[in-house]
Amino acid sequence: MALALATVTNSIAALSVTGLTIKDLDEIPARADGRQATLIALPSFVTAFAMERDSFGGGSEAKMTVSYTLNYRLLYAPEGQGRAGTLENYDNMVALVMAFWDEVMAIDEFSGAVDIVPAGISNMGLVNDPADNQWIGCDVALRCIEFVN
Repeated sequence: MALALATVTNSIAALSVTGLTIKDLDEIPARADGRQATLIALPSFVTAFAMERDSFGGGSEAKMTVSYTLNYRLLYAPEGQGRAGTLENYDNMVALVMAFWDEVMAIDEFSGAVDIVPAGISNMGLVNDPADNQWIGCDVALRCIEFVN
């Protein structure tokens, strides 16, 4: 059984969303750049991993549905930049997440064996970058489903 996790993460990192820099797993900066919103993988990047057998039999012929959640952190704006904490920041941040989700759902590089759907936004407010600097941001989850044999 082979998962397409590298293909999925590379495809997400290659997306183009105006106003957003998306970092691949090997590009996470020690300190985020405050000039543009940045999306990075969280340390608990892959969670809720589950496998469900879809057919009888054993060995390499068994068909399975594998699902997992990819967890990202959006660093929207450094704390104190502009009118930090205002409704305007939150409104624009959510609009940026929606633009990102639109691009994710439009990925057509997969052979039909992978599906990615938005799974939610959490921790909206002050979040930390890898250097523990505070940002206005949130955590973004994507639910991935792969059909493997």
